[in-house]
Amino acid sequence: MHRLLMAVVGFSVLLAGQPVFSQPTQVTIDRNAGPTRIGIAGQVGATFNLESASSLTATGWDFQLTLPLTNSPQSWFDAYAASAAQRYYRAVKLAAPPEEWGVDFRLIDQLGRSRWLFYHTDDTNVLAMVLIFTGNGCQKVRDMMPAIKALTNQFTPQKVSFWLVDANQADNRSNILVEATSLGISNGPPILHDAAQLVARTYNATTTPEAVAINMADSAVFYRGAIDDRIGSNAVATTQHYLSNALVNFLAAQPVSPTRTRPSGCDIGFAALSPSISYSTEIAPLLQNKCVRCHSPGNIAPWAMTNHAIVQAQAASIKQEILSGRMPPWHADHFYQSFTNDISLSPSNAALLVKWIDDGAPRGGGIDPLTNVPPQTDYPFAWPASLGTPDIIIPIGNQAIPASGQIDYRYVFIPYTGPSVSLRAAIILPGTVPAVHHLVAGTGADDVLHSFMTLYVPGTYLGAFPSNTYKFLANGTTIGFQLHYTAIGVATNDASLLGLYTNAVTSGFPLIQTSVADSSASWTIPPNANEYQWVRTNAAFTTNVWLHEVYPHMHTRGSRAKYEALYTNGTSEVLLSVPGYEFHWQTTYRFTQPKFLPKGTSIKYTCAWDNSVLNQELMEVFTDPDNPNNYRYSPTNSVKWGEQTWQEMFIGYYSYSLAP
Repeated sequence: MHRLLMAVVGFSVLLAGQPVFSQPTQVTIDRNAGPTRIGIAGQVGATFNLESASSLTATGWDFQLTLPLTNSPQSWFDAYAASAAQRYYRAVKLAAPPEEWGVDFRLIDQLGRSRWLFYHTDDTNVLAMVLIFTGNGCQKVRDMMPAIKALTNQFTPQKVSFWLVDANQADNRSNILVEATSLGISNGPPILHDAAQLVARTYNATTTPEAVAINMADSAVFYRGAIDDRIGSNAVATTQHYLSNALVNFLAAQPVSPTRTRPSGCDIGFAALSPSISYSTEIAPLLQNKCVRCHSPGNIAPWAMTNHAIVQAQAASIKQEILSGRMPPWHADHFYQSFTNDISLSPSNAALLVKWIDDGAPRGGGIDPLTNVPPQTDYPFAWPASLGTPDIIIPIGNQAIPASGQIDYRYVFIPYTGPSVSLRAAIILPGTVPAVHHLVAGTGADDVLHSFMTLYVPGTYLGAFPSNTYKFLANGTTIGFQLHYTAIGVATNDASLLGLYTNAVTSGFPLIQTSVADSSASWTIPPNANEYQWVRTNAAFTTNVWLHEVYPHMHTRGSRAKYEALYTNGTSEVLLSVPGYEFHWQTTYRFTQPKFLPKGTSIKYTCAWDNSVLNQELMEVFTDPDNPNNYRYSPTNSVKWGEQTWQEMFIGYYSYSLAP
């Protein structure tokens, strides 16, 4: 086949609007080496883009690779040249090497584990992270899977981690796991499901398989592109092992070259997004529905969404909070069950919001629904409109809150001296919303947490007790309150209230709250352990029940939790999985439809703790100079059961009623 060469000498590019002219560069071609070999001679240390075109009249040149010259001349094989009738090449000297940085994100893998990129920022066991974008049904992915396995086996002992990321619109957790099993990788490397396609879009990934290698010390991307340049499933003598070579050089602290190559394979199946998204009719209503409940004046969030300008100023932060899974604060894995109080963004809503941010968060036309919104008059600033004024109101008492520092848990015990009543709802109304982290009301003077009546957590509202259930409050019962406050920069006070809503006629079934718990000395979290797991199973139900709610509880070292129903026929079902537990968001998960658990079913509860320097939530407290007890949070401590936040808990609450 005929091959033509174009050597670009003194080619100019633009930098900050000014032309920058390269030194003369020589490009050579060798058609006798098997695949066409292109040589580039020029200034050592300079960086070149090598491009190709099918003709000199082509309107655009195709990118092939970015090549920092570590010596001169330097060569590259064009493995795909044989399939072209003719090809022209040119080398373009860049004014500066291109820079790219890893962006934080959190996704769930095919086994239900949370994978958080920046968790490994200070991880001495992960020097580099390699993301490989994959997709079901792609033959190129199947061809490269042996190479991916070999790379994983070779470099994992050298502190390189590999994550596969599936962003195909047609793929889901179920068929990803099926595909992983068929490829023989069901147990690793992990395959992360990018359901909203945010990670693929943020990393500008277009092809499967496409690799991105990140230096975890500074988040710099040091290689991206093809794993290697093989055609088909087998490597040959002239195959260029781009990713492997990049990792070898990175680990040896040597220059990586090439730093970018053109990937080949299958296009990622992206969902279509509108080229013009309306702030007035799409974005602002979405923010009102999902965010303003906390991001409003006088509320717990650090800033309020009161107009477009404020949202636009915070747009980059909003995108990062969504990518990292911190906002909106919802921690249940959507793969299992659905819940009435789910405040998370759907994948389509997340993609819509991030696309609008990537477009510059434009104002556009129409009204600004966030402007001049009247002060909130519904819960948590007033009794819930859906329930009205409570029949019985119990003041918790005035609490002084300091301006700064960590505030220890407080406990208040109040005897209930009113009539014995059947309750259809119990609501805690916070007095000073921004300062209240959470409030729990329980029955029993000895332990508030094991039999709580209700609780308040910012952003979550469950309303009345589940349909056809009630709770009974007897005269003489001691109501215990656990109070957790957050300093807001100014000294203030809180006077929260407990509201009780009674039934005129008792009907339905008692709502029974209990837990799978283990407060014994049988478990101790070791020092510097980032994965310590404990499992307990409750006694089997002696009758049929309806399961209404579940609520996992740990402290700052908690990392994940799971409830499973174990049925008498030997099968099991995940009732709730929280793969990324967050202590600062204590959530009760109420099933959209109560779960029927037949007689003989038992509930298995699994928790894991992270007592290591990688636990950022723990380290924030440990390094807080204003916390006089900060030494108690040191990951060098072993940790046992205890009421204080520097100690730990293993409690899996659940509420149920008898099934008729």
